[in-house]
Amino acid sequence: MSHVETNFRSTDYQWQRGGNSSNSCTVLSLLGQPCELLACLCADEYGSFLQNDLCRYNIDYCHCPVMPRTFSCPISTIILSSSTGSRTIIHHKASNFPELTLKDFETLNLEEYSWIHFEGRNLDQVSAMMQRVKSYNNSLNDRDTKYRAPITISVELERPRPELLDLLSHADVTFVAKDFAKSQGLESMSEILRNIVSHAKPGAAIICAWAEKGAMACIANGVVVQSPAFPPRKVMDTLGAGDTFNAAMLHHLNVSKAKFMSKCSNGGSLKYTRMKFIDETVLQQAVTFACRIAGAKVGLRGYDGLDQIYLDILQNTLVD
Repeated sequence: MSHVETNFRSTDYQWQRGGNSSNSCTVLSLLGQPCELLACLCADEYGSFLQNDLCRYNIDYCHCPVMPRTFSCPISTIILSSSTGSRTIIHHKASNFPELTLKDFETLNLEEYSWIHFEGRNLDQVSAMMQRVKSYNNSLNDRDTKYRAPITISVELERPRPELLDLLSHADVTFVAKDFAKSQGLESMSEILRNIVSHAKPGAAIICAWAEKGAMACIANGVVVQSPAFPPRKVMDTLGAGDTFNAAMLHHLNVSKAKFMSKCSNGGSLKYTRMKFIDETVLQQAVTFACRIAGAKVGLRGYDGLDQIYLDILQNTLVD
């Protein structure tokens, strides 16, 4: 009996912190947005690397529960093609590694947050977390809230699990990933918006990015906007492009929210203004900005350099 052994050499290697929310936090921080990650961490050597890297990017993780050494850190081995930028991912996660719980979430002081973004996973617990934020927002109407804005709730539907649609009724902003859309039999961005919007609450925004086809978004009242993709001259690294798009959207919309709420701070009920900061103009600007940032990221290894690209975009906008 014989076998054939094939050996390949890599040109480089590196350790990189990953995970959708973790990646988005990196981008948010590089765009100048203070942010916090809430996720289960490990106490092993990989956990130390993760915590050091979070500190390097000025990402707060003070509320993250740290699992004992009996739990091993989830790890992905990712092979990137230098010629195409495509990737092959081999993921390992211990079957007993815990998910974040409502009890973990309850350690947060909600008065400190403007926006909370959720991953569509661990459905029962995430739904309970979103309900806690909704209850907090509702409580603002019962007290003096003249200068306090409600928390905006967003969620990403990525995993091909139809029950995630139940989260739409809680979210002000929903990101629909390509994998989830295809699992629902949806083959285009326009199909996604037409079908998903019926599950959303009134006034909510639905956003979908489709790689080289750009992105589309709508508000549940019927407004639809679209942006082309902005590919780099050379594709270097597609890993985390979707997380980068989401983060750039969150950043732009949260900045717009802050500007809007400052105008409303002289009076008026926040109950009736909480989603009015997203109009057609803001949504169009946010989708275009997010496509630009995501396209720029694909031309980089990792995320370093996005901060300078962002400053260049701002400068060009001011010049124009």
